[in-house]
Amino acid sequence: MVFNYCILGSGSRGNSMVVWDEENLLLVDAGFSGKEIKKRMGQIGLDPDDIDAIIISHDHGDHVKGASIMSRRHEIPIYATELVQEGRVLYDQKLSGRQIIGPDESFAIGGFNIRGFEVPHYANQTLGFRIENGGKTMAIATDMGHVPAGILPELEGCNGLVLEANHDLDMLVNGPYLPHLKRQIMSENGHLPNVDCGETLAKVIGEDTKHVTLAHLSGDNNEPEVAMRTIKAVLDMNKVRKVKIITASQSEKGDVIAL
Repeated sequence: MVFNYCILGSGSRGNSMVVWDEENLLLVDAGFSGKEIKKRMGQIGLDPDDIDAIIISHDHGDHVKGASIMSRRHEIPIYATELVQEGRVLYDQKLSGRQIIGPDESFAIGGFNIRGFEVPHYANQTLGFRIENGGKTMAIATDMGHVPAGILPELEGCNGLVLEANHDLDMLVNGPYLPHLKRQIMSENGHLPNVDCGETLAKVIGEDTKHVTLAHLSGDNNEPEVAMRTIKAVLDMNKVRKVKIITASQSEKGDVIAL
C-alpha cells in the first residue's frame, strides 16, 4: 500500500473524500456538515483531528458546507484558489490558515504531490486534482460541463480515477427540472452526462488503471444502474480493457481504495 482514498459521499447534496498514507491525511472538499464528515470518517477509522489540509475544488455549497467549521474546530488550513478564497462563501470566514493554490501549479503535503487543473463549471473557478505519492497516482474531476482536450493528460496514466457521471440526458430532458436549470446543467459549463463520461474514460483508461469511481450522480436525473450500463456500453464499443468500476453514493461512504 502506498496510499488510500475513500469517497465519503458524492452528489448534489454533498461531496467529500479523504486521501491518506501512513503520515498524512487530506480532506478533498467538505460538502457535508462537520458532524457528518466526522461520522463517515469514523466509519473507516479516521479522525478529523489528524487532517493536514482541506483542499477545495470550488465554492458551491455541496463542496464547502463544512469547510469553515472543520477548519476552525480541528485547526486545519484551507487550500483553494484565490478566486475561491475571495468568494462569498469563504471570504469572511474565520479559518485556521489559508493556502492559495492555482490551476496548473503543484504543491506538496508530506509525501503527496498535488496538481490542480481547471475544469469548465458555473462557479468562480473549479479545479480537478491529480494526486501522486510513491509512484502511484489518482485523479479527481467532477463538476464540469465537458472535458476539454487539455484535461485528458491529467487523467491519463492514473491508477485510480474519480470522474463525474452526473446525468442521463433523456432523464434530464424529460424530468421535472425547470427549463433554465436543464439548460444550465447541459451547458458547456454544467455537469458531465453519462455518455461523455464513458467517452472520456475510453480515452484515458490505460494499463495502469485499476479503479474507476463514477461520482456526482444526480439523484433526480440518473441512477447507478443507468450510469453503469451506459458507460460500460461505451467502453465495450471502444474495446477498452476491463477495469473495476463503482458508483459513489450520496448517502453513505464508499469503499476504501488502496493504491
